[in-house]
Amino acid sequence: MGHDDRERRRLALQAEILAPFTEQLLRRAGISNGMRVLDLGCGVGDVSLLASKLVGNKGEVVGIDIDPAALETARQRARDQGRTNISFVQSAVQEYRFESAFDAVTGRHILIHTPDPVALLRSIGEQLREGGVVVMQEYDFSASHPAYPPWPLREELMQVFRDFFGQMTNGSIGTQLYRLFGQAGFAAPDCRAEYPIDGGADSPFYEWLAESVRALYPRAQPLGLVKRELNFDTLAEQLRDEAVSRHVCLPGPVMVGGFARKR
Repeated sequence: MGHDDRERRRLALQAEILAPFTEQLLRRAGISNGMRVLDLGCGVGDVSLLASKLVGNKGEVVGIDIDPAALETARQRARDQGRTNISFVQSAVQEYRFESAFDAVTGRHILIHTPDPVALLRSIGEQLREGGVVVMQEYDFSASHPAYPPWPLREELMQVFRDFFGQMTNGSIGTQLYRLFGQAGFAAPDCRAEYPIDGGADSPFYEWLAESVRALYPRAQPLGLVKRELNFDTLAEQLRDEAVSRHVCLPGPVMVGGFARKR
């Protein structure tokens, strides 16, 4: 969905909304003091920074991403927060190789963009010590909780995501996580589906949804999945005005957070 400043802004907004869910998942998976963690596709460092807080000064986090501008932002954020236990490496997710094994490997919204998720999970296993844990958090656009009361504009926009990702093998990657872990040779997968629900005039969800549709538009529009012209300069405010006037809730997209251990 791009590597420009607007996309980094969208990812930062998304990360702020999802941070409590991701931190809870990392804690459930056992990410804790002293562990060595690899964060795949770290972007501007959101998951890496959460993990660095959990592993403490005796632990270590290495984030990898292909986007050099995002990595520079991540490094600056780590400096601003005084996180000395974290470093970042430029690499494609499929090409990383490290000499020392990790206690855990994390990734958020990585497999949905991966042509062969099982192959990637198997390569992750090569980076883990025995008993190490892989932690993944993925969207599943095959399921969507409607707003209440009904909200036609929001449903129209979410339909774009359902239609677009429905054409992709990985569109329902969240629900596939349990099976993928097993196919890749990991033991005892633990998976849960969840999503945030928000509303009100101050919610960041309106900009998040509007910018997500904007990012997807160049690929969805030629496929005929966007049924009418959308004014992206005003779409967030239109969503906000309609939600406030209707007193509706805004459910986020379904995510599945899962973890499993190396046999």
